[in-house]
Amino acid sequence: MNDGKNKVKVKIYGEEYTIKSELPVNYMKRLADYVNTKMYELSQASGGISKSRIAVLTAINLSDEIFNLKREVKKLNMKLEEKSKKSGDSK
Repeated sequence: MNDGKNKVKVKIYGEEYTIKSELPVNYMKRLADYVNTKMYELSQASGGISKSRIAVLTAINLSDEIFNLKREVKKLNMKLEEKSKKSGDSK
């Protein structure tokens, strides 16, 4: 029975995972590849720590990326609103 979800097998940090989602398969592969890359970068930089610590530290680093991007989007939206108000005032 097909529940409308896509399924893909990916490899992250040497482990195989099956991901099931409504997201496109290629997108899920890109996400997994990004996490895999980040985990390997972190393991090379920190040397000799366990997989679970690498996973947690990677999650923290990715969360930091998200928070920074959200903050940047908020700043850009505020600038856009200011410009919009200024152009509306001049009319």
